[in-house]
Amino acid sequence: MKSFRQFIVLAVLLACPLAWGAPVLLISIDGLRPDYLTHADEHGLKIPNLRRLIKEGVYAEGVTGVAPTVTYPSHTTLVTGVSPAKHGILANTTFDPTNENMAGWYWYASAIKVPTLWQAANDAGMVTASLNWPVTVGAKGIRYLVPEYWRAHTPEDRKLLEALSRPDGLLDELESKLGLYTNGNETTIEGDEVRTRFTIEILKTRKPAFMTLHLTALDEMQHETTPFSAASNQTLEMLDGMIARLIATAVGNDPEAVVAVVSDHGFARTDVRVNLMIPFVEEKLVGTKNWDAAPWPAGAGVAIILRNPGDQAVKIRVKAMLDRIAVKPEYGIARILESTEIQKMGAFPDAAYFVELKPGYSLGTALSGPVVSPAPGTGAHGYLPDRPEMRASFFLLGHSVANGKNVGLIDMRQIAPTLAAILGVKLPLADLPAIDVKPSSR
Repeated sequence: MKSFRQFIVLAVLLACPLAWGAPVLLISIDGLRPDYLTHADEHGLKIPNLRRLIKEGVYAEGVTGVAPTVTYPSHTTLVTGVSPAKHGILANTTFDPTNENMAGWYWYASAIKVPTLWQAANDAGMVTASLNWPVTVGAKGIRYLVPEYWRAHTPEDRKLLEALSRPDGLLDELESKLGLYTNGNETTIEGDEVRTRFTIEILKTRKPAFMTLHLTALDEMQHETTPFSAASNQTLEMLDGMIARLIATAVGNDPEAVVAVVSDHGFARTDVRVNLMIPFVEEKLVGTKNWDAAPWPAGAGVAIILRNPGDQAVKIRVKAMLDRIAVKPEYGIARILESTEIQKMGAFPDAAYFVELKPGYSLGTALSGPVVSPAPGTGAHGYLPDRPEMRASFFLLGHSVANGKNVGLIDMRQIAPTLAAILGVKLPLADLPAIDVKPSSR
């Protein structure tokens, strides 16, 4: 069986001119705008290791993301090459208008409807690993797995992670050598340092051909203090040192290794919070136990779901309410999309409407009180992906990768097939072809 798999991998390499079968370490820095690197001097950033990716590797001026521009749908696109409507992870949180799921997120990989890079690599006989990547609880194709998961936001959550990691005993073994792991949602630079150390240990001891890592501190700091704040810049500078250690470990395992540094979305400064759930409560469209139409939050955007999609009376009520508040400047509403427009974006297939706030406005969660409230010096994402502030990142570094090659503005759905080509595998359901990241033949 093993020799047959090797034959298949060889056949793929010969058939695909972009494929070359190198190990890949995929690192996501959540919320990393590309201009943190491409305009580092303007922001006074000391990030020599990340800047090396531009000088010695392949980079995009920006990545046009998927809708909504939030973490879980985007991370799933990064490993599948398809839009959220196709892969099934439509937001960070599941639709839960009466809070029966207690703010549950899309943690479980069984919700993904298409093959992933881990599955493709595993099917080709490669060792795979992942640490803290979204939507990986129970993921098929990941041999060494510590998923991103939390429930109580306490140290008790580490017991959940120990139970969900695989193989059995993996996290216990790592903790016995490295100390305690995080609680699953520790969005601090200290949490990312722990994740970096655990990833390095897995790289050294298991030597995966494909591994993914999700770092979260920059996203959290930008939410709290805006992008390019002194605190956000300092966070990225600390992450820069972690990236250096990760690159050194990956290349130490195999000089042919390719390291990809990506992100899920960009960021915009916000100063006002809009609690869009309140108008739905006041209009009696949403109650504590019953609902006719409810918002599904997704960062600075919100999908509107009808309990009965064919109920035209409710749909008319909702549209009239949205139109009333959209003309009020203080509500900060930029666009109201209808279902056909939403489906063209590959988002929320069952939504009647999608409401996007203007940059500068973020979505609140209050059910009562003022609809609009000040939130100075904060940050948000979730705006529609055509906004430049929402552009994500793509940087590659490796022995067989072009030096200093700018591939311009790319689509997020191109990243997974590009990494598949580097690994020497295929994602036949990917929406778009791979990017040519090899050196010029001239």
